[in-house]
Amino acid sequence: MKRNKRQTFYIFAVLILAAGTVYKVPYLKSVFYDQMVSSLNVTHTQIGILSSVYAGVKMVLYIPGGILADRLNTKRCLIFSLIGESLLTAVYATLPSMVILAAIQALMAVVNIFFWTSFIKSIRILGKDQAQGKIFGFSEGLRGITGSAATFMGLQLISIFVEDNSPIRFVLWFYAVYYFAVGLLVWKLYPEHMESVSERCQSWGDYIEVFKKPAIWMVSMLIFTSYSLQVAFEYTTAYMTQVLGAAAVLAGVVATLRDNVCGMIGSPLAGSWADRRKSPTQVALRLLLIEILLCLLLILSPETSEAALPVMALILVFSAVIYGVRGVYYSTMSETGVPVTLTATATAAVAVFGYTPDMFMSLWCGRILDTYGYQGGYKRIFLLMLFFACLAVCVCLVMLWYQRKLAKKETGGFVKEQGT
Repeated sequence: MKRNKRQTFYIFAVLILAAGTVYKVPYLKSVFYDQMVSSLNVTHTQIGILSSVYAGVKMVLYIPGGILADRLNTKRCLIFSLIGESLLTAVYATLPSMVILAAIQALMAVVNIFFWTSFIKSIRILGKDQAQGKIFGFSEGLRGITGSAATFMGLQLISIFVEDNSPIRFVLWFYAVYYFAVGLLVWKLYPEHMESVSERCQSWGDYIEVFKKPAIWMVSMLIFTSYSLQVAFEYTTAYMTQVLGAAAVLAGVVATLRDNVCGMIGSPLAGSWADRRKSPTQVALRLLLIEILLCLLLILSPETSEAALPVMALILVFSAVIYGVRGVYYSTMSETGVPVTLTATATAAVAVFGYTPDMFMSLWCGRILDTYGYQGGYKRIFLLMLFFACLAVCVCLVMLWYQRKLAKKETGGFVKEQGT
């Protein structure tokens, strides 16, 4: 389907409005933990159970959900996801029993699978092969802006209704209305057939072929290693207060900049760089080499209060680089032979393996801190980050070798070597 620049902008904008907020309610505890405990009358263990239910259902259904999303109309998948999450959030806002809450989390996992796989597919279609790095980079950075704005609105509502016994209700109603409104925008602005009908008429043999593609497992390994490093990197918040002696408020400001502003900078810049070099994998490789250097600096940095400000600056630079890698690793699918028509299936397959660090990295890092304490523990966590950065570099080198092998096949045995 032919689209002018204005149409492309509107489609991209509405996708970003959705993608920046779609995970806010399932991960409500990341910002509104205390309010959840008090408003929902649940224990800390029960909140952990709710998170496990969501993660477990997503893990089981990612691949079948991705296959189904590839066979269905992408616009309808997005609307189903957003309207479905709106209705579930409205039920959530009634502050139901623990059993109902668990059911809501499970159903949110289902609708979010359809959203994420359809979102990645839409971004690939919008970017075409010539601008994959830029559009993925900007999508990663800009959805951080919309997510931050929505979180700020939620915090404002908490402060306004602080006297209410259950202020979390107002946050949930805000998200319910937001999801419904964005769902209507998708219905209005997203083309009915952005991809052709023939692109959805894949045989089951085509899906089996996806899992046979080495590219799927290479991209999965790149995300697995990069994301493992990122989960460990989140411990730098506690490192600033427990080891460097920074004030909690200052550490909170740095953490906010790390998790929001750095993504707005690193991802778009990396995406634009990838398009100029015409190789997201080469850009990822260079950024990972920078990560290795930054890991070494963290390991060698003195653990004193005098070093707090330089180390905080180092953490912010490190975060921008991490988000740079995040901004390009999905776009590597375009140069490793994954067809756009099977993007949802490929995304689901990649996500199942690529995001498993959520299940073990925090446990691993926590065990390190319990065993070695703060002084020795954080250095070991930084060594763990170095280990995964080195693994990711190896994955990128293998991917570049495989891409050259594909190019030689396409050109009858000759390919011009790209600069490295």
